[in-house]
Amino acid sequence: MRISVKMVLSGVCLLAVTVLYQGCQKGVGTTTETPKKSVQAEVKPAVKDANAPAKAVKAEVKEAKVEAKAEVKEAKTETKAATAEAKVMVAEPNAVAVESNGIAATVNGIVIKDADVDAKVSVYMERIASQIPPNMVEQYKTQIRGQALESMIVEQLLSEQIKKAGVNITDKDVNDKLSEIIAAQPGGMTMESFKAMLAAQGQSFDVVKGQIKKTLGYEKLLGTVEVNDAEAKAFYDENKEDFNKPEQVKASHILIKVAPTATPEEKTAAKAKIDGLLKQVKAGGDFAALAKENSDCPSKERGGDLGFFDRSSMVKEFADAAFAMKVGQVSNVVETQFGYHIIKVTDHKEGGLVSFDKAKADIVRSLQDKKKNELFRQLIEKVKAGAKIEYPPGKEPKPRMPMPPRPNTPAPQTGSKPTN
Repeated sequence: MRISVKMVLSGVCLLAVTVLYQGCQKGVGTTTETPKKSVQAEVKPAVKDANAPAKAVKAEVKEAKVEAKAEVKEAKTETKAATAEAKVMVAEPNAVAVESNGIAATVNGIVIKDADVDAKVSVYMERIASQIPPNMVEQYKTQIRGQALESMIVEQLLSEQIKKAGVNITDKDVNDKLSEIIAAQPGGMTMESFKAMLAAQGQSFDVVKGQIKKTLGYEKLLGTVEVNDAEAKAFYDENKEDFNKPEQVKASHILIKVAPTATPEEKTAAKAKIDGLLKQVKAGGDFAALAKENSDCPSKERGGDLGFFDRSSMVKEFADAAFAMKVGQVSNVVETQFGYHIIKVTDHKEGGLVSFDKAKADIVRSLQDKKKNELFRQLIEKVKAGAKIEYPPGKEPKPRMPMPPRPNTPAPQTGSKPTN
């Protein structure tokens, strides 16, 4: 399984275990050469977005409201039982002591502390704080805490399995995978720029390496998963409509933003700046270097590289300019709702049906990922069934409604169509 930066950095489920389990439980994703119904072999752009997408947050907030209403009803019943429960606690002082020790759960004799769970929740809540209505923060935090604890329990159980199986992941294994991840990103990302990007996002490089090490360990537990040619061809034949790709262009751009509320003076200053940059590009200046130094788009970290896109992905003015050029050409200044752009086309793909031979490698990887996800789910169920998991009195997990799958959507680049 190829591990993308987004998979590794995702804050959706808080822990590395969910890279393969909760974070990867999906059907088929879209890549340039892969059908929408196959699991994404690689999430290419936008390592920038380590947060859960806003739409997923809204879905969970809605769910939190439902759970909150249920808890109000439960509270009435719990209030009636409080006196009886208090008597029991007095009769069982050890139970009170266990709860006051700050223990969230015990897994085969190993303690998971409340403080460690709370730390995971705090990190995640900080990342999504701006996306949650203030009156829903506590409900949402309660819901996330349950997920964090469950993830930590599963992680502990898998750690035991890794030790039992004698799986050893070396520093070289981790560094090789990290180099593979970085090399797969567009725009010539380096190790140093990768570290700088993490620092800008408040991410720890050491934590990311730790997540990669855990993920590699989980993969070794699963072993090799094979997909034969017949399976790949059957999938292709059953999903041919998903291989009918539109014409695509790969381009880089330099953006000088102009806010909708910009004054005439601010707009004039922005136009003067983009005109100056265009002169440098036309004179032979390094486009990627100029983008890194001057662009207001997140793609600046990749030298302005936006990857491949079709017409429907970009606002009309941008798409019209990009699709009108040949590979290697640079546009004049293009104005859109985002501001002023200079666009350089770096590659082009004709539309039409992608042949099986060209799609085969991605299909095989996608089907392997799907099989691994199922095997991983079965492994987790097996180890949990055979484990001794204990909760202090009053801290037993409450049944909760199943959560809808999270969209695995990269953050939109400035220049792409705005999303609701």
